[in-house]
Amino acid sequence: MSTADAASLKRRYDEVSPKYEQAPNQVAIKLFWLAYEHLTWKPVEALLPKDGTSWRVLDAGGGGGKFGTRFAEAGHHVTVLDISPGMLDGARAQFTAKGLLDRVAFVEGNVAALELPDAAFDLVFCEGDPVSYCMDAYPQAVKELVRVAKPGAPVVLGVDNRHEAFSYYMKSGKHAEAFKLLQDGKTTCPYGLPVHAFTVRELEQAVADAGADLLEIFGKPVMFFDMLNAMAASRGASAAQPWDAWAAREEILAQQEKLAHEGFAVLGQHFQVMARRRA
Repeated sequence: MSTADAASLKRRYDEVSPKYEQAPNQVAIKLFWLAYEHLTWKPVEALLPKDGTSWRVLDAGGGGGKFGTRFAEAGHHVTVLDISPGMLDGARAQFTAKGLLDRVAFVEGNVAALELPDAAFDLVFCEGDPVSYCMDAYPQAVKELVRVAKPGAPVVLGVDNRHEAFSYYMKSGKHAEAFKLLQDGKTTCPYGLPVHAFTVRELEQAVADAGADLLEIFGKPVMFFDMLNAMAASRGASAAQPWDAWAAREEILAQQEKLAHEGFAVLGQHFQVMARRRA
């Protein structure tokens, strides 16, 4: 990530930080983010020790504190790193409100150039597309995130999915843009910042080159709004008799969990990469 790109990213997230984690009102959107968080957290939670051992966790790009506070609530010490001071202020407010400040350190930094020691963390978690923001520097970012993990420690990455981005452009009638994206992976995030959307092969190569073993790449959420429409139709929903999707949220989460881990990765809006630094 260039200095100019880093400055632009920092500035934009400082701008949006006061409202970054405000809950959406529309039921389908709320369900989407519920599924996203569920699919993100459940496999990570399964990695955490069950014997009360406290791990050192790096939450890289974790400004806002949504997942960082979960680690702290589970008894672990969290280093929340973010490029945006405004986002770190939001995380600090979250940890303060939950009485967890004794379990956290806040660091301003860039995931492609971590000023952190080698092999310092029992788990490295980088969710919310920080690696995608690194654009062509993403291989260096993955290497840095693996470097600060202890040998054998899990490394979890969330990134944008090129197949899904291509499909979105095509459905929006942006056919020329879709073809360009298919070739170079360059698109933008909801805040208008450039991001790199990945193929599965790119992720496999980046993880291997960084010195980690790949455990799984899965999609999250998978065909979500189409799945909701299909579920509604299967229940005979209509304008006169709408389907209460929120009441069925546990079934929706179960369906998403099944789809996410059954070979539908390229149909997920994002990829989640589960890896371990080689021992």
